[in-house]
Amino acid sequence: MIFVVVILVALVGIRVALDDVELKVFKEKDPVVAQLKYIRKADKEYEKEKYEKSNEFAEGTGYMLREEYEDISVGKDRMFIKVEDAQTPPDKDMKYVPQYTYKFVRYNNPPGNHELRLPRSLKYDRQFNVQGIVSSDFEKLVYPSVYYYADDQCTSCDLYLLPLDTSLNDMDRVLRANVVHRVEKPLISTEKSIDDRFVFRTLTPVDFSEDNSRLVVKEKTGYIHDGIWKTDLWVYDFNTEKAKKLVEIRDAIINYWQIAGGVNFDDRRWDIYPLGFDVNDQNRILVCAYAYTGKVPKFLGTWSIDVDGERAELMALNGTNLPVSMVGFKLIRDTVRDPEEVEFEANRAKKLEKKRKKAIKRTLKEEKKERKFAYKRRLKQIDAEYKLGMYRYKQSKKQGKGTKHTS
Repeated sequence: MIFVVVILVALVGIRVALDDVELKVFKEKDPVVAQLKYIRKADKEYEKEKYEKSNEFAEGTGYMLREEYEDISVGKDRMFIKVEDAQTPPDKDMKYVPQYTYKFVRYNNPPGNHELRLPRSLKYDRQFNVQGIVSSDFEKLVYPSVYYYADDQCTSCDLYLLPLDTSLNDMDRVLRANVVHRVEKPLISTEKSIDDRFVFRTLTPVDFSEDNSRLVVKEKTGYIHDGIWKTDLWVYDFNTEKAKKLVEIRDAIINYWQIAGGVNFDDRRWDIYPLGFDVNDQNRILVCAYAYTGKVPKFLGTWSIDVDGERAELMALNGTNLPVSMVGFKLIRDTVRDPEEVEFEANRAKKLEKKRKKAIKRTLKEEKKERKFAYKRRLKQIDAEYKLGMYRYKQSKKQGKGTKHTS
């Protein structure tokens, strides 16, 4: 009896050993099992790479995922690009630098006096953006952009419109204005030919109309070694988005003095001096004229012309005391801020910056912890999917064997 029991136990042990061998062979040779194991390994490697790259990208030291690159590399309209405020780099040894406050003053005061002033001499190919004029509603800024071509020592100019951010206060609208937001097409452009050596052409805003719908501009053409040849009068209409050169005003002055005094301006140097819009009629522009025939320029009268250039009139021959509107603004330095106030704000800014960095560090730490938790959860999910696949496959194998045995 004992011998029989021993034999049965031995048979059971042999059966278990055979089952283990069969299971091992089953796992190693079965293509379905191999596929399930490969999928599990590949998924884990992909999740590991994704997790490591996400950590590197979050810290700004590594690669980014393709989806993330495509998201941040989409083209953007320059009109909607957010321009961040310039930040002064921290410097513990930095000495006090005077900080100016600013204020608005009337641009066209005295009338027609504003001239184009470049920040430095022009010797190489370069471009300068000159301070412009701000409309009275603080919605737009117009400024000249001057181009210098060193080979021929000549100059050209474009006049650009820069819409201001109406969500800010008036001062910040101008202080934070950036040319990246300008309208791409210039309002007015001078001749761009560089064949005329030593010739300069510039555009200077004179003033806005009372309702900011029009802008008077003067174009100066001259010779570097000889001075200004002539000044032309322009008017730009923001409603129609069209510019018109009012050549009729120069023709009217020439015709008047040729008839009244027999003067031939072809033999004399003379020019106009645009003042701005007439206070009593915003559809007319006032202009003074001078002849440079000696040491003292000769006054040729105050004239006016309508914005369409259809009718020019002589307003006065003996003075310029006609009311000229002053609408637009410009930004100038006002006073220097108190050093103690600047130091107080600097210390407060340092404290706020320290708090901000701590908050960012805490946020990054929490995000890293969440990424790690999600990564481990995903690995467990992959293992669970593998075990479920193996279980279903074994069940299908057993059902297949049972069916074959019973049949």
